[in-house]
Amino acid sequence: MMKSIALAALLVVLLGFLGVQYYITSVPALEAPITVGEVREVESEQSLVVTLVDREGQRFTVGLRGDTAKPEEAALFYIRNPDVIPYVFWPSLRSNDEKRVLELLEDLIESDASDVAAVRSIYSVLKERN
Repeated sequence: MMKSIALAALLVVLLGFLGVQYYITSVPALEAPITVGEVREVESEQSLVVTLVDREGQRFTVGLRGDTAKPEEAALFYIRNPDVIPYVFWPSLRSNDEKRVLELLEDLIESDASDVAAVRSIYSVLKERN
């Protein structure tokens, strides 16, 4: 009986960790209108970071690290909710997560809500390699 309870508790804990991992690594569905909250460019690290904010105030930070002139060398990263869990996720090249970020930026650009050069730069790098 004790082993069954321990096993059930272990399964619940593992499912909880799986849920948290999915939450912090998935691309959120931001509610329109989406605005650009902050843009940072760090020359020394060759990083370009954009923070997007939806109408409910949910923040999503996305960026590239590396030479944006060489799309295969620029690594995409994002932070789903930096206020709750400040975890930086680095999806692999041409992954489904990278394609979801590309779709999000494409929707943002098509809605004419953003004419920020940094958003277009990240979008063009992702579009070129996908």
